[in-house]
Amino acid sequence: SWELYMMDEYADLRECICPTDEELQRFRELVVNGVMATDIVDKELKQLRNNRWDKAFGDSFEESLHDARNRKATIVIEHLIQASDVA
Repeated sequence: SWELYMMDEYADLRECICPTDEELQRFRELVVNGVMATDIVDKELKQLRNNRWDKAFGDSFEESLHDARNRKATIVIEHLIQASDVA
């Protein structure tokens, strides 16, 4: 699916979604994490997801506001996808 997205025919779409290489990398991480969130059977993945939640919403540690927002948004999306997959 990523190969399809990266085809020349979708260059305009990619430019709209993620105009910079940094945003493209971030979008890819979101897609991969979203797909992985649908695996509700793997206890190790669930534990990693719970650890990321604790890191995002637990006691603060040194990171930029931008990184903190991204971390929170990502883990919330993962949990929403997981919840919708169960439902």
